[in-house]
Amino acid sequence: MKKNIIKLIELFLILSPLFDMLTACMLQLLNINFTIGMVVRFIIILICVFYLIFIYKSKDKKYLLLMLGSIFIYLVIFGVLTIVNKDISALLYEGQNALKTFYLPILLLSFYAIVKENKTFITNKTIVTVYIIYLLGIFIPDFLGIGFDSYAISKEGSIGFFNTANEVSAIISILMPFFLLYLYEKKNFFLTVLLIGILVFDILSIGTKGPLLAFIIILGVILLIYIIYLVKEKLYKVLSILIVTLFLFILFISIYLPRTAFYKNIEIHLDFLGVDNVMEVFTDYELFDHFVFSSRLKFLGNTFNSYKDSSTLEKIFGIGYIENYGTDDVSTKMIEMDYFDILFRHGIVGFIIYMGVFIYFLCKTFKHTYRLKDNTYKICNYLSLSLIILLSLITGHVLLAPSVSIFVAIILTKKDVV
Repeated sequence: MKKNIIKLIELFLILSPLFDMLTACMLQLLNINFTIGMVVRFIIILICVFYLIFIYKSKDKKYLLLMLGSIFIYLVIFGVLTIVNKDISALLYEGQNALKTFYLPILLLSFYAIVKENKTFITNKTIVTVYIIYLLGIFIPDFLGIGFDSYAISKEGSIGFFNTANEVSAIISILMPFFLLYLYEKKNFFLTVLLIGILVFDILSIGTKGPLLAFIIILGVILLIYIIYLVKEKLYKVLSILIVTLFLFILFISIYLPRTAFYKNIEIHLDFLGVDNVMEVFTDYELFDHFVFSSRLKFLGNTFNSYKDSSTLEKIFGIGYIENYGTDDVSTKMIEMDYFDILFRHGIVGFIIYMGVFIYFLCKTFKHTYRLKDNTYKICNYLSLSLIILLSLITGHVLLAPSVSIFVAIILTKKDVV
């Protein structure tokens, strides 16, 4: 049974981008609001919890079940308080969002158990296969001009046959180091140029900030490490070639960039804000928030005020996902900064439970990575972990979106280097 469960989860994972594309096509073309991707991920988590409860036999099982039990007890309390403080009609919406949020800690506990007994569960090869499917799912439709729009109004951008720009961007970002490691190890010049070209095309066509920020950070770290190595080894000829290549790449990007959705979105955004000089953005708090954080700091302030005015029980167990329920100021707008959304939506208790599990596995992964002898894989892991931490804060949709958090769980529990 163990092997069948492992194969089933891996199959679901490989097919998950195809399920997401099917869901997007049903929503965009047929107006059928049925999220197949969510159903598949719900099945995955049921299988994983079943494995943890009924199949896993290690000595630390009782601790894992204790943490799992605390999550379920908290969710029950959250549901009861939703009915008491709001109404039973709000329970479905609140419950769905709470389950999406706690998808990651439940998966972390389950994946840890699976990986401990199956060391090669979800290999790097599987991750790269899924990543390439995501890349092609954006590239082919966008190249043909039939991709879906990243934004409903105003801004430009296309996300291929996917439905949510923020979630696809987060997946592209946090898995990027493993993809680049794969290309490095393949040492195939044609394949590298082709796939890097597709990656850059996708990053610039989506129109969101996350993937470009991730690409710049990864490229900057890799170049810095490589330049330090070349200088230490006194390989100045190779260094000169690298600098020339880098200059040509920057020249190409500077020529191509104004034609991309990303650049046009910057222009649209600046025009909307009435900004004539970009430096104005960095001298005005509201402009900075709107341009850099897409008003997330404003939403943070609004939600903080709702939390501050809430009851003691709501401060402890969370205000939920419908703010100011039953008033004229009702709002379902998320902050889209994951740590703050967890804190305010689920209160002090929910935050401690969630972040306790997350930080525990984050620390274990950092320790495991530190002990690795393979420096390239070590750098890859550190980059991915850093992007998870950073993007969770500034762009969101990393810890709270099941389509993304399933990969976060894999990164924080996987142990192989193949």
